[in-house]
Amino acid sequence: MNKLKVLGATASIILAATGVMAKSAPIAKHLAGPAEEIELMQKASPESAAIISKHAMIPVNLNQQAGGEFSWQKSILVDGENPKMLLFSPSQSNWLINIADDARANKSGTSQLKYTHRETSFGMGAEQFPATQYDLQNLSTGRYQLKVAGNEGDKGYLLVSSDSPYRLKSFVTTTGQLVGDVINVNASALVDDQHFSVVKNDLAMISSSYMRITAPNGKVLETIMFDDGYEFDKAASDGQFNGQFKADQAGLYQVQVVAQGITPKGMPFYRTAEHVIPVINSDLVLNSKHADGVYSASHKIDISMAVDTAMPDARFRVMAEVWGTQQGKSASPTAVSWLSTIATVENGMINLQLDDRWLMAKNVSAPFELRNIRIEDTEHYISVLDVKSMPLMLPAVSAEAKSAYDGGLYESMLKGDKPAALQNNQKAAGGKLMLVHGYCSGDAWGPVKYQFSNSVKFTDFNQNRSHDAFARLIDSYGDNFPSFGVVAHSQGGAAALHLYTYYWSGMDNAGSGRLIQSVGTPYQGTPLAGNLAALGNVFGVGCGYNSNLTVSGGGSWLSGIPTWARSKVNYYTTSFSTKWWRNDYCNIVSDLVLSDPEDGTTEKSRGQVSGAVNRGHKTGQCHTEGMRDMAQTRDSSRNYSMSSNAAR
Repeated sequence: MNKLKVLGATASIILAATGVMAKSAPIAKHLAGPAEEIELMQKASPESAAIISKHAMIPVNLNQQAGGEFSWQKSILVDGENPKMLLFSPSQSNWLINIADDARANKSGTSQLKYTHRETSFGMGAEQFPATQYDLQNLSTGRYQLKVAGNEGDKGYLLVSSDSPYRLKSFVTTTGQLVGDVINVNASALVDDQHFSVVKNDLAMISSSYMRITAPNGKVLETIMFDDGYEFDKAASDGQFNGQFKADQAGLYQVQVVAQGITPKGMPFYRTAEHVIPVINSDLVLNSKHADGVYSASHKIDISMAVDTAMPDARFRVMAEVWGTQQGKSASPTAVSWLSTIATVENGMINLQLDDRWLMAKNVSAPFELRNIRIEDTEHYISVLDVKSMPLMLPAVSAEAKSAYDGGLYESMLKGDKPAALQNNQKAAGGKLMLVHGYCSGDAWGPVKYQFSNSVKFTDFNQNRSHDAFARLIDSYGDNFPSFGVVAHSQGGAAALHLYTYYWSGMDNAGSGRLIQSVGTPYQGTPLAGNLAALGNVFGVGCGYNSNLTVSGGGSWLSGIPTWARSKVNYYTTSFSTKWWRNDYCNIVSDLVLSDPEDGTTEKSRGQVSGAVNRGHKTGQCHTEGMRDMAQTRDSSRNYSMSSNAAR
């Protein structure tokens, strides 16, 4: 039985279950932007969410042997210097470990190697799994035998990595993640960010690959990946291995890609990549052949599309492009604007809103159409409905409106009209700086709260929230103040950005200064999420899986964040300090999974936000307390700077 804790079907279900959000739900903004931003708002490319693996994560299951003992044995391939092995299991303290060298084997068997070991842990935030690290001194590349002896039913994982430059790159190539969809996965090898297919001397980097798939019901399936140019593989012998499976049930599919072969130096190559692929049910169907627009207020045209669903309370992220016809001799189709909002189905309709000043700015007229319509769930940002194009019936813009428009770009064109309650509070005293923690986190800002003036502390400790659910909790707490800015750690930065983008809140009344400041936020996700999901099956639920923190989930979410929202983000990244006399890392276990530089949870490269303000990178600081260097929230100089520059 799969023990992973799955986020609820909708954020409203999660919040109702926790007893928070006693106040009314936040009011969604009606987002829009210029045609020049349309490309930015497209779905993230599958390859941009690729996992780059330098490790092998191997399941350990102890079975009864002929002599009656319970043990597990595996031939381990090592192709780089300074290899490290880590064992994860609730039973590991009772295990007997034997590591031997095949190359030194004699008639009496393999030669046991000497090693040192120490206890450590692996995780994100408060979710930490115990591990035992084995350091093998002066180990050469080659094949080694690992034997684990223990008790009946014992299981765990072995993580192996080294300083080898050769990597496995893997990503999900299909975007469909509904029950009944076929999921395709790609795998290839690379070194120094350059792909290898077939290299000189006929040494293929990957000779074989397969997927180990754990379905939501716990059933395990292994399927071969191909590089033969047939069916779902595009070209033979191009080094791109492809595999597929049908997702026949809703839930989380854990997919481990296992690849092996020979490096260009003739050494054994063995890597794995861990994906967690959420699959959901949806019965949403489009019932109309065109979308209709009706004026609901000055400049505001409500656009409705008829849909049908048996889940009327489900919430969706809706996105579309508005196209019109350029006036003149050519009468060519012209992109006008993109639109987006978070909406529920109301009276059988999904609604967007268009400001008619976008039409006037582009000087377009009928015929109009909506293009690239996508409707996504708000937990994982999986498309439940994609429509390439449909006619759009819009009312005529009055001559008075045209003559009154001065060609400017106004906030209400980007966000819709601000609710009356916020307008009334716009100049009220009492604005605060809100300190927001991250995923599965303790009191990250508590020890340093005194370094932030006029601040309040958001508290939802040791919890697992989607970005949307997290954002709505921040909004609920923020209702206590007429305005607020945010200083956030880890996932809190993404949640604050989500709130500012999609909902009206006190952030929209904050004064001058930096609206959102974040430290260590994995805006583009972290590869750790897949590994932690696998360990969750062994150790139990923990904080649970969060798709928004995965590489693929983070990319899907970020593809809906416009430039005007990104520009309000000021972000900082950190990593471990470099010392010539020791190995450099924040956490020894995550160092085997993440690409340098990283802070033990967030890679510097995936902590970036295009269009935001990069406030710099510091070494000697790690993600949380208990890592090798100081926790990044403890930087008093940065904290005082964020306090003095914050909007409130």
